[in-house]
Amino acid sequence: MTRAVRNHWKDFAALLVLLVVAIGVGSYILSHQRLYLPDWVPVIGSDFVDRKLELSTAQAITPGQGQEVAIAGVKVGEVGSVELKDGRAVVTMKIHRGDATLYRNATALVRPKTGLNDMTIQLDPGTKDAGKAADDWVIPISQTAPTVNVDEILASLDVDTRDYLQILLGNAAQGLDGNANNLANTFRRFEPTSRDVLEITRLLAERHDNIKRSIHNFRLLTEAVATKDDELAQLVDSSNAVFQAFNNQDRALRSTLQQLPPTLNVAQTNLAKADRLAQTLGPTLQALRPGARALGPSLRQLRPFLVESTPIIRDKIRPFARESLPTVKILRPAARNLSKLTPDLTSALKVVNYLVNELAYNPPGDAEEGYLFWAAWTNHAGASVFATQDAQGPIRKGMVLASCSTLQTLPNIARANPQLGVLIQMLNPVSARQACSSSTGAGSPTPPSSTGTGTQGETSPAATTASAKGGAG
Repeated sequence: MTRAVRNHWKDFAALLVLLVVAIGVGSYILSHQRLYLPDWVPVIGSDFVDRKLELSTAQAITPGQGQEVAIAGVKVGEVGSVELKDGRAVVTMKIHRGDATLYRNATALVRPKTGLNDMTIQLDPGTKDAGKAADDWVIPISQTAPTVNVDEILASLDVDTRDYLQILLGNAAQGLDGNANNLANTFRRFEPTSRDVLEITRLLAERHDNIKRSIHNFRLLTEAVATKDDELAQLVDSSNAVFQAFNNQDRALRSTLQQLPPTLNVAQTNLAKADRLAQTLGPTLQALRPGARALGPSLRQLRPFLVESTPIIRDKIRPFARESLPTVKILRPAARNLSKLTPDLTSALKVVNYLVNELAYNPPGDAEEGYLFWAAWTNHAGASVFATQDAQGPIRKGMVLASCSTLQTLPNIARANPQLGVLIQMLNPVSARQACSSSTGAGSPTPPSSTGTGTQGETSPAATTASAKGGAG
């Protein structure tokens, strides 16, 4: 055998190539002929399970033609067989084991896949809430829907309706002949309408869900209220009593409502003022923000002081406060008595404060000075007046200005009135001969002379006057 292969290796290689090509072509053909190998065949084996459904009619469902079974548009199997049972068509579906789980609310729809009635079964496996179905469970006819052909619809019409429909289609064909573009444009004009209708439908569906939710919630509320009959009766009785009280107070309520408009006007005025306050307060608070931001670092810097002051407060201030409690109890009656005098004392202090403010006020400018300015001059003048004293007390300094004619009459006055003579002697005036010039004529003005309390007199400056002047300085 080996020698024959060596001698005819070219022929042997050609046979191997033909064998491989035959296997490939056969596999391709068989795969398109829906040939499924058993599940024990590795890699290419298939594992199917049977699931059944009932239909009122199995028209156009043909087993062995590859009519598929799809879930959500994905092929999961094909139609295996169709049989008649109790006047109903029972379709057996071969479904991959991984997709064969069905629930009690599973549904099936038979729909044409092509215009040649190549049918497909659209399967909905259901939800877990309904419970898992058994392996031999058959989808009932109430949960399936077969396809409906046009001839069935037309066959359900009576003769007159079919005639009218035929006339309608004939006239429509004549009217649309050559107007395909116009019809297309007309359909395009319906695009906004269809879009709006879609939005309306979506909103209606949402409203439907809301209505369902409201009905469900109302049912729950009604059930909850049904368990509270006694409480509801008590509520009704209480409400009746409240309304009866309102009825008894009808006049008072009416009076209150009549007073409500002025109250609302006052409230409106206050709100306007509050608005102005808010407008003023807004910038103020905005200006306070930097200070508030700086308050954090200040408080952190204050922490060491608080830590250091804690022992002082604990060891010194608190014991002092405890020791001062008896004294505070003693002073409490005096404080109460003082609080009674506080209004009068406050008024007196306000008057004193006003007096001090008046004394301390210094008008602006140099034209006028305040009281304290003249108080300084008074202090200076008083020191000058009372600086000299003897055993009898302080000696008041003074200066008397008199004209020469007055000095000449003083001796006559002293002789005429002894009391005035004593005063003139205490005045110690200078003589007219010493103070006045001998060359002064009778008609010329007489220069004034001065006399004082000292031992000697001083002649006044050369100012002249026609009458006597006196002063002190």
